[in-house]
Amino acid sequence: MKSVLFIAPAFFEYEISIKDAIQQNGYDVDYFDERTSNNSFLKAIFRVKKDFLERWINRYYSIILKTISNKKYNYFLLIKGEVIPKWFVIEFKRLNPESKLIYYTYDSIYLNNKNPESFLKYFDSCYSFDFKDVMHNPDVFKLKHLFYTKDFIAKDQPDKKYTISFVGTLHSNRYAQVKKLFSYFDKTLVFFYSPAKWFFLFEKLFKKSHRSVKWSDVSFNKLNIRQVANIFKSSNSVLDIQRSGQTGLTMRTFEVLAAGALLITTNDYIKEAGFYNPLFIVVLDELDWEEKIDEIREKINALKTSKKSLFTESDEFYISNWVKEFFI
Repeated sequence: MKSVLFIAPAFFEYEISIKDAIQQNGYDVDYFDERTSNNSFLKAIFRVKKDFLERWINRYYSIILKTISNKKYNYFLLIKGEVIPKWFVIEFKRLNPESKLIYYTYDSIYLNNKNPESFLKYFDSCYSFDFKDVMHNPDVFKLKHLFYTKDFIAKDQPDKKYTISFVGTLHSNRYAQVKKLFSYFDKTLVFFYSPAKWFFLFEKLFKKSHRSVKWSDVSFNKLNIRQVANIFKSSNSVLDIQRSGQTGLTMRTFEVLAAGALLITTNDYIKEAGFYNPLFIVVLDELDWEEKIDEIREKINALKTSKKSLFTESDEFYISNWVKEFFI
């Protein structure tokens, strides 16, 4: 059995789903969290000033290296790579000279994640979800969209509880955008997540976009994948708002389209995707939201009648199929 070293940050249990999908495809997998800690304060430090934690990071990766030193790997799959030091990649390659190194990011290197630039040359295959990452580095990156798990696949289409829903992290001007659109509909569900009370208070004090956000509108506890899937499968439509400047399609894109709901997205780049189908997708521009209300209602009614989903278990974005490309 071929073996895979898999390193990725813990992100809403998706790392577990990826590991399970690799195993289901017949590989032996050893998984390690990319971060030394998932404390919300330290996660912020990792992103903005990783140098402060360099000794701690190096010690953590030395332990990983010692743990795997007696095992030979056929593959090394690294996702995101925001924290991992360059020396670890070099040492792994020295210990496993026949191994194929694969890199994937669901965060824009062009905008946010600069750490991988120091070690990408050691990788055999590099993928990004972000259109601009690929446009700016066509010789380095291949475009690879995100995925959906089995939890989101709508086996049937029962009566929906919500006309429109939103589940997401509180950032940028999302709060105002959601409130604006949802005011046109009844039977709505909104879930905003913030990683910590201190972080929300900081943003509420120093960000104009957060001053009107009520404490009662924010949760500091995550929803798990099953809870999110149940909301989407119970919704006629779901709003998805990507981060400012991000061109990659979010995980929500694929989950919503698998769940049999209408996807309402602010990401115009979805029109560049091969699967784009206007019967299942409404693209919003900040300047024309009010003009789209009738279109949203019409498409919700059409999907109610057809009871179809754009994605099923046979599509390339279903996680068991999605992981296969890495190990070709």
